[in-house]
Amino acid sequence: MPKFQKYIIANWKMNMSLEQVESWLHNFDRFSKNLTPKVKVILAPSFPYLLHVRAATMEKAQLAVAAQTVSVFNGGSYTGQIGAFQLKDFCQFCILGHSETKDTIEEVIKKRDTCLQSHITPIICFTKLKDGVALYKDGVILAWEDPNTISVQGEYHAQDPKEVEQNIVAIKKLLPVEAKVLYGGSVNRQNALKLANIIQLDGVLVGNASLDPHHLYEIAQAFEL
Repeated sequence: MPKFQKYIIANWKMNMSLEQVESWLHNFDRFSKNLTPKVKVILAPSFPYLLHVRAATMEKAQLAVAAQTVSVFNGGSYTGQIGAFQLKDFCQFCILGHSETKDTIEEVIKKRDTCLQSHITPIICFTKLKDGVALYKDGVILAWEDPNTISVQGEYHAQDPKEVEQNIVAIKKLLPVEAKVLYGGSVNRQNALKLANIIQLDGVLVGNASLDPHHLYEIAQAFEL
């Protein structure tokens, strides 16, 4: 894996039907051929479409698949839950601790460890810098979410890139040098280039903007420059 690789995580949340997912993948395929190994675009669809997205991205080195969460349990009588040992057949990554899931730190740590045991890379979200330290472990990717700029229903909230940089630098000082830290919160084509210019930033977690394949491609492009 090249040292300069950046991660673009597309969190689709509870959006898009199968028909819309297929259309998204078809349209993004036209752009993704232009992506280089400088970026890794990771698509996180709803659970029913993991297999579909995996099949469409298997032969594309610049693309990967993530689940949006996982159970704290690793098997047993837990109706409606999905274990990491099951997810490993469909994805290489899993988003944990997103602000919308309301997980406790203790729950995220359990989910982190069960993912690592199944050789799934956890993408762990956090809002407080001290929590990032508690949640970090070798083999994970951290994603700092600014609660003041998380977009709701496509409504973006401006964030000063200098503040993002200050927070990313602050958390990285507390972590091993190899730690990967992303930023999430109203990431879009308007601020992508400024975020990409933050040297210490290892990528972004994209929500609503990722529902438009061309919009996501423009964000990924910014991190290739």
